[in-house]
Amino acid sequence: MKQKVSVIIPAFNEENYITNCLEAIAKQDYPEYEVLIVNNASTDNTAVVIEQFIANNTLTNFFLLYENRKGTNMARECARLAATGSIIAQLDADCIPSSDWISKGVKALEPKHVVAATGAYYYFDSSLIVRTASLLSQLVSYPVINTIVQKFNRGAILIGGNAFVYANILDLAGGYNTDLTFYGDDVDVANRLAEYGWINYTPTLIMNSSYRRYNALGFWKVNKKYQDFFWNIIFRKNIDLVNTIELVHPR
Repeated sequence: MKQKVSVIIPAFNEENYITNCLEAIAKQDYPEYEVLIVNNASTDNTAVVIEQFIANNTLTNFFLLYENRKGTNMARECARLAATGSIIAQLDADCIPSSDWISKGVKALEPKHVVAATGAYYYFDSSLIVRTASLLSQLVSYPVINTIVQKFNRGAILIGGNAFVYANILDLAGGYNTDLTFYGDDVDVANRLAEYGWINYTPTLIMNSSYRRYNALGFWKVNKKYQDFFWNIIFRKNIDLVNTIELVHPR
């Protein structure tokens, strides 16, 4: 019998992106899954777009939830507490998963001692050189870094919009840290999950994701924040809660 997967999607002002995401997740070849989309205090028509999509496609396994406290982890925790699957799959509203994404994610969890699985982003709306260079960099360097930091018990890599976690292990790890509103949320949960087993970085688990945040806020600025939080967690420094805040850009 297939394990049930609960796909959770935070959505803040995503009226222009969420439909593409939902269309893709509705076409999964995996037979047993639910989708929980959390409208995270949106000020646009995100909720209306989601409601119409569910109604127009008569999707009985899609559910719209509401979380008025802003933050990706606020939204994810809301969905986690409502989820009924034995596996939690993290997906972002601007991502477009392939039809076998859930199947690949579940398979990546099968090896003994694996508690979570993750993979790379492919920035489909960036330039050819950017999306190619970025993907190659992730496929070459991330598996190595992920293995080294886990071998030395210093945490792990987990990509926020492309991850699968056993629900019971996530619960043991304390769920999602709602003190973190955006930056560092994936690094924090990876660090806590790694205490219970191995996080599998899977090269074949590739997610189509938007490059829009880098375009809007600047590549070096955004990348520096991601890197700073990763290495701070790895070396057990305190999380700077002020710098995790990001309440403006859609997500």
